[in-house]
Amino acid sequence: MAESGHGGGLEHPTWLHFLYAYKILPGWLPEMVPVTWLVILLLSVMVIIASRKLRLRNAGRFQMALEFAVTSLDGFVRGIVGDEARTLTPIIGSVFIFILTLSLFGLVPGFTSPTANPNTTVSLALLAFLLVQYFGISRLGPRKYVMHFVGDPWWLGGLMAPLHIIGELARPLSLSIRLFGNIFGEETVIAVFVLIVTSALGNFLIPLQFPMQLFAIFGSFIQALVFSMLVSIYIAVAVAGHEEQH
Repeated sequence: MAESGHGGGLEHPTWLHFLYAYKILPGWLPEMVPVTWLVILLLSVMVIIASRKLRLRNAGRFQMALEFAVTSLDGFVRGIVGDEARTLTPIIGSVFIFILTLSLFGLVPGFTSPTANPNTTVSLALLAFLLVQYFGISRLGPRKYVMHFVGDPWWLGGLMAPLHIIGELARPLSLSIRLFGNIFGEETVIAVFVLIVTSALGNFLIPLQFPMQLFAIFGSFIQALVFSMLVSIYIAVAVAGHEEQH
């Protein structure tokens, strides 16, 4: 397979590579960016079409599946953040669906998973980090949020504050590496299986990669769930003081 060096990393060309061949997109832009745009477009179109056919009675199977997904995500988020789920379920649910779709897109022939690129996972982790800070500051207030890094008792603040800050900054690093490592590893193993079969048997293809593809579907779901769960936990910890006041 040929590889492309867009964005400073090695990438497999996708069906969207013509955007670079015809100079529609600049060569420095990683190829996972238009793939991500395509995922956003597909999800947006699907949501628009689904929202126009909602029924209060005699709902179709697709609507029932959507309602089940929304109810499950709301229960999942509510179990972690409590009443904040009213605000967080749409956000965390969107993050879960987006990451899951990005990861599964690599299983489509001719495409690659944007989450197998560290640029994507770092961006998602930084977004999650900013989301945690926003909810912590908005619920506790700037002063109380800063003081929670000092801890109790206050006279240990000189020791505890640096540890808390380092821990806070380590979260996006952990989120990005975990997601990137798992998805990249799955795609690499699948590519190796395909390469072995094509090298040894030529045009006589045996789908040795099929079991790994099934595992990749399961792994993509787990990684999206873990990412969403950790972000929910971080927010729950950040707003804990606000909940205690009520």
